[in-house]
Amino acid sequence: DIFEQFFGGGNPFRQARQIPRYSLKIDFMEAIKGVNKEVEVEGKKRKIKIPAGIGEGVGINFGDFILSVNVKPHEIFERDGDDIFVKVGIPYSMAILGGDIKVPTVDGDVKIRIRPGTQSGTMIRLREKGAPRLHGRGQGDEYVRINILIPEKLTKTQKQKIEEIKDEGL
Repeated sequence: DIFEQFFGGGNPFRQARQIPRYSLKIDFMEAIKGVNKEVEVEGKKRKIKIPAGIGEGVGINFGDFILSVNVKPHEIFERDGDDIFVKVGIPYSMAILGGDIKVPTVDGDVKIRIRPGTQSGTMIRLREKGAPRLHGRGQGDEYVRINILIPEKLTKTQKQKIEEIKDEGL
């Protein structure tokens, strides 16, 4: 090859064997937990295993083909790497007085304590409640953002009570 003689080395324009690429759309929870799927590759049905903790756009090399994973968004969870984010609304009275609430995680609901005086936008970290680490042990964290729900309409009695505490400087 004249290119090799002139410049030394291989021809950068020569095509290497192309491995076919396919994409597969999976649900958010399938990406978190892992799933076995049956796909059709070049006319043959193949059973493949998607590992727990796989993320959006990650490619898996199966040797004779590469599979890119697309993850459908979830209605309440958002993901950033191994961490999961969720927004939870609490009543105004709980923000002032504190209390316990259940919050969703990818492994089911857990009970958390809301401290008295919690502000809207407060983030609570739940260790090891996120997505499994794809290459390694453990899980990411879940972050719960607290939003205080302000009532749009009050009863006459509720309005009177709010007026009373307003006079006390609250």
